[in-house]
Amino acid sequence: MTTPLSVLVTGVSTGIGRTTAATLLAKGHTVYGSARKAADFGALTDHASFTGLVFDVTDRQAIKQAIQTIQEAGPLHAVVNNAGVAITGPLETLAEEQYRLQFEVNVFGVLAVTQEALPLLHAAKEAGAPQVKVINISSISGYLSSPFTGIYSASKFALEAITDAWRRELHPYGIDVISIAPGPVKTPIWAKGSKQTAAYEGTRYAHVLDGLNNFTKKANAAGLEPQVIADRILRALVTDQPRPDQLIMKKALLARVIKWMPKRMQDRILLKNLAKRQRY
Repeated sequence: MTTPLSVLVTGVSTGIGRTTAATLLAKGHTVYGSARKAADFGALTDHASFTGLVFDVTDRQAIKQAIQTIQEAGPLHAVVNNAGVAITGPLETLAEEQYRLQFEVNVFGVLAVTQEALPLLHAAKEAGAPQVKVINISSISGYLSSPFTGIYSASKFALEAITDAWRRELHPYGIDVISIAPGPVKTPIWAKGSKQTAAYEGTRYAHVLDGLNNFTKKANAAGLEPQVIADRILRALVTDQPRPDQLIMKKALLARVIKWMPKRMQDRILLKNLAKRQRY
């Protein structure tokens, strides 16, 4: 039987985070879940092994207070850095506050949460815990950069680099750090994306709006269920030395092949897909 783990999961209000928290609880693990509002925890609060932590990953002081709450309750074995934000738009017109926000949440937020949690993870490892891990939720956008998601891709490419560096730095201390990178997943992020039109309106890119709603609907329809990602996260948490770069999507092999193609060939494939109103 798997030893019960104590896991911090950021961003449990919807989608992957919510499903992961529920899956871990169902398997007998303890979950500390973060959201920006207490009302966002929903039915998770009905479970005795769930503790809701209200903080934004861009608020360092709130993160410190949350980690203090965990420390007072008991050990922490793992962190799942799931909280993230995606705002689409042409690089030429995307507002500064929108491109800065994506790095603040997707990159610097991960750094802040992990830095604050690491003393607890080191303590768990030193106490003999066998599975001590940091799992960063990346994206196919951390492998391939598509038109109009350039800043989101940049943040996820950065997250991939940080994941690799941290795994190598923490290896001597027995703490594993891995990336789980989903392709399209059926989450509210697609509905939000269809409403992010400010960077297109009144610009040379306004024509993109004609197909944006259809594009997001097709991406959501073709996406994986959040449970698929949650199950992979659970498996990584309880497995010795899981694959450190897990790309999870229906066309994962194709995506990996495209990644290693010459750049001009990548351009042709991705632009052709864009013309068809599809990502991959």
